[in-house]
Amino acid sequence: METTRPKYTVALDEARSEFHSSIGGFWSTDSIQEYFDAVNEATMPLLKARSPIYALVDFSDFVPQDRATGDAIRDHLHMSKKYGLKRLAILGASPLTTMQYKRLSDGINVEFFDSKIDAITWLRER
Repeated sequence: METTRPKYTVALDEARSEFHSSIGGFWSTDSIQEYFDAVNEATMPLLKARSPIYALVDFSDFVPQDRATGDAIRDHLHMSKKYGLKRLAILGASPLTTMQYKRLSDGINVEFFDSKIDAITWLRER
């Protein structure tokens, strides 16, 4: 099924200290590590500069994950916060995914949006 196949994109706007990504599908704890590695590599210039990180992630094709993968996501989020994640805007998440992600992102400055313009506006309120 196409909607559950893991996929992602990553991009960095270093001038704005923004990381933009999309992620979709259903992941395992092993496969999600590929995405985490891509995120870590893309944000490395910000980490080296000790810059804050503002992230926009499109969840339009993301589905709720199993508990083990959710725990891995939670751990990566909290590690990201330690390394400078200041705001995380989630775009297009389904209601069930939003509920799960709210639980996983406890303690993270995260907001959920249906509009990319609204998400970017919030992300850039510094």
